[in-house]
Amino acid sequence: RRHFAGGPFILQQDWAPSHGSRSTLAVLEAHFPGFLDKNLWPASSPGLNPMDFSVWGMLEGKIAGKVFATVDDLKAALEVAWASIDDGYLRRTVNSVKKRLRACVKARGSNFEILL
Repeated sequence: RRHFAGGPFILQQDWAPSHGSRSTLAVLEAHFPGFLDKNLWPASSPGLNPMDFSVWGMLEGKIAGKVFATVDDLKAALEVAWASIDDGYLRRTVNSVKKRLRACVKARGSNFEILL
């Protein structure tokens, strides 16, 4: 919410097994009404998920080359990297999803990256 200044957004699930658990669905229904259920989204579609096609790579770049002694150290570094993300970057990334969806439809669900 901080990154989108209270503007409207929709939470999109992917096909991770934990996303279909009853506890996860209860939290989503309580806090993110209108979320896109995993069954409304194609499986194995990283090109349509902003976290996959953009954000994870950016976060990886921020911590690349560093050595972490523990998983907790890695998590802490990722939290710092996440907090440093520019709101404009996130908005541009999310706003590009519509174009990606159109390209996916045009490619009939096949590889659409070349159409972007």
